[in-house]
Amino acid sequence: MQIYIDTELWVFAQKSPDPSRFKDKAEYNRMLDFHIKSRKFLQEQFANNTISMTTHQLCELYHALGFRGQKMEPTELMKYCRKLTANKIITWYIISNDVINQAINLSANSKVHIWDYICVLPLYKDVEVIYSCDDHFKDETFQSLGPKIENPIGEWISL
Repeated sequence: MQIYIDTELWVFAQKSPDPSRFKDKAEYNRMLDFHIKSRKFLQEQFANNTISMTTHQLCELYHALGFRGQKMEPTELMKYCRKLTANKIITWYIISNDVINQAINLSANSKVHIWDYICVLPLYKDVEVIYSCDDHFKDETFQSLGPKIENPIGEWISL
């Protein structure tokens, strides 16, 4: 089956939370749960499906892992991104000007930021399921695209 996995799930899977960065244990445990569920989820998907990604999503992932919160070491980050680009079960989609224009229109009408549209519009016709924990994906514009939208960590979050 061909699927799409939203960026934040990749980030949760890669970043094990550091307890010293949390004020309370409950929030740390919540992030640890997201990490464990996302990591297991990605392992299952790599074993059983073809994953669709856009070149923009790779840039999002690179930024989130290397420059946001707990940062990955640059050499480790480069190695990780190169492994993704070389992986045979990932189908890559390039962002066209038509996709950008469509994303601008959808974003302006829905008030959902443009980035989620740029990640999904090039590939939604080819995937059976879109996996995300981003609350934006409950918006009608994403729901109407066709593929099922499922949340593998069980909690919708606002990004």
